[in-house]
Amino acid sequence: MTATPALLPVPSRQRPETEYLPEADRGLLDMLRRTAARCRAAPREDLFRACALLGADPSSSAPTYAEALFRTLDQGIDRPANIFKPGCPGLSFDERWLIALISAFRRGDEASATFLTERRLAKASRRSIGFLARGLARGLDSV
Repeated sequence: MTATPALLPVPSRQRPETEYLPEADRGLLDMLRRTAARCRAAPREDLFRACALLGADPSSSAPTYAEALFRTLDQGIDRPANIFKPGCPGLSFDERWLIALISAFRRGDEASATFLTERRLAKASRRSIGFLARGLARGLDSV
């Protein structure tokens, strides 16, 4: 009688990275992806001009800040941001970074927000990108 080969466990299908996000971050990721998709074909905006316009209107909403952020972010990271399509199960480095930055502002963690901006953004754009991300976080908290 021949020995039967041992059965190897079948690798389980890996869960998408987005399943590990807290529920609040999933909603934020979805909003960021939808906004990025709308802004893909929109003309780029000057970072400092966008901040000046939003600074003059303190009642601007989270979607307004998100749109300004995506239309100017490539000036801070010196390349187009890698944002996946809505519904994609993975997370890009840029998406993780944006979620971490906005989450730091939402919980009032200035040290983490400063670390994230200083390690990722060009020096000339740190303050302006931070202003847009903080405005987005504040707008999300007021909803």
